[in-house]
Amino acid sequence: MTRFAGAYDAGVAVVGMSNLVTFLQNTAAYRRALRISEYGDPTKDRDALVELSPITHVGKVKGPVLIVQGVSDPRVPAGEAIQIFETMKARGLATELILFGDEGHGVTKRPNRVQLIGHTLRFFESQLKLPSKP
Repeated sequence: MTRFAGAYDAGVAVVGMSNLVTFLQNTAAYRRALRISEYGDPTKDRDALVELSPITHVGKVKGPVLIVQGVSDPRVPAGEAIQIFETMKARGLATELILFGDEGHGVTKRPNRVQLIGHTLRFFESQLKLPSKP
């Protein structure tokens, strides 16, 4: 929805990293060394991480985005979802945020998955459904 803006009419982001620098700074300490070896060092590779971060390109978003995150996610901290949601809202872009207080990385509990499916269907229907002709 950022780098390939316009390729999709709407999107749903589940446990997405919005800023690779803050992601690496805030991910659980036991995971940080592994993620730095995978993505880059937030100090040495800062410029590249900023350029690759979706939040850098949020102004290019053309369609609405539903953002979903577990509050207790040790892999991708909830702050990643909140910061891109707030940035999109501040720019007047169409977005919604769903935080699951009893979830970690992903939506694994059956009642929450049911809710997520329902919200996803509602979101896509409201954003993509063509107006009916009189």
